[in-house]
Amino acid sequence: MALSALALFVVSLGYGVVVPLLPQLLAGRGAPSADASGAPAISIVYALYAAAKISAQVPGGAWVDAAGGQRVLRAALWLFCLSLLGFLFPLGVGWFALVRALEGAATGLVYPAVFALVLQSAGEARAGRRIGMVVGLGTSGLLVGPALGGWLGAREGLPPFLSAGRLPVLVALCAALGIAVWSQLATRPTPPSPGPQTRRTVLAELRTLWGLARDPGFLGLCLPIAFNKLTFSAFQGLLPLHGAALGLGTRGVTLLFALTGVIFGAAQGLGGVLVDRFAPRTVALCLTPPLLLALCGAALADGPVPFGVYYGGYVAASSVIFTATLKHTARAYGTDDTYGGVFGVLGTLTDLMTIFGPLLFLNLYPAQGAGVFASMALCGVPFAVGFVVLGRARKEGP
Repeated sequence: MALSALALFVVSLGYGVVVPLLPQLLAGRGAPSADASGAPAISIVYALYAAAKISAQVPGGAWVDAAGGQRVLRAALWLFCLSLLGFLFPLGVGWFALVRALEGAATGLVYPAVFALVLQSAGEARAGRRIGMVVGLGTSGLLVGPALGGWLGAREGLPPFLSAGRLPVLVALCAALGIAVWSQLATRPTPPSPGPQTRRTVLAELRTLWGLARDPGFLGLCLPIAFNKLTFSAFQGLLPLHGAALGLGTRGVTLLFALTGVIFGAAQGLGGVLVDRFAPRTVALCLTPPLLLALCGAALADGPVPFGVYYGGYVAASSVIFTATLKHTARAYGTDDTYGGVFGVLGTLTDLMTIFGPLLFLNLYPAQGAGVFASMALCGVPFAVGFVVLGRARKEGP
């Protein structure tokens, strides 16, 4: 479980460390970064990362089920190291976009492998705790990465090879290499189960997953996580804008992002305990109204402190719902032989919301201001209804 958490941490760290360095890195590769002409390059880089991550998860999940999570995790970590290495060489914007896409693909492979390994090693009674611990610790890299990038990226007097934001990338690369080496030394191929076995292929797994993606019950279980990703991806762009409207400076907005990471990690652990004691579906349903009310409260908040309280409530509720829905999905549709594919499909379907969220709510913000958070809550109602109607647990595996 430690290896799974650290693997998730280094891919989150590698993603996060590059985010504040994008203008710097692009400027070092011949693309303007401070004016409007640099915006298309940055948007393409973001889009390629997201597209590659989304595209890799279903094939990655099928590969996990056919070949084993250990093998896929090892390959994904080495690919991730290769992508970070590529950031160190100033070979142009096209090269930068390519290595960012490679980073996204490697991350898309890591996620189904990690969830499969965690659930295969967890009994039913402790699956929630394991999911919460791995996700909470692993995704803390999204908090550490930007801080590390901003701190080391601002240092002056560095050798040319470490200038233009390369030092933080090198630190992230060293961390990723350490975990990749550990994965190579500490894991062994899973031995075949006794008895006659049918050879499983990636193509056969993909056919099975296509049926899963069309299952109304499975689609219903995706809805809470889809809504969380829809709104949270928008918050990443909205916090700097709304923070300025509330009178927060750069430090205040940074504090809000730090608050996000702290609450998310703590709530994941709490969610793991709750879903091991109570039915995961019940936990998710009970926390949906507080989630929507927290968004409405954020719309009415007239100062940074009330807004921070409501925003913290939103993060806490969405984090627990995330853990609860993962365990609910694993219990309803997963087995040791199918966890990779199940979470590959789940990740792909829900990650699509990370594209629509910023497009929708960032475009609504100029006209609605704080009212955009009430629009988020209103948008969440059909997601909640769909989860209630469609997302009923299945007792048998796929």
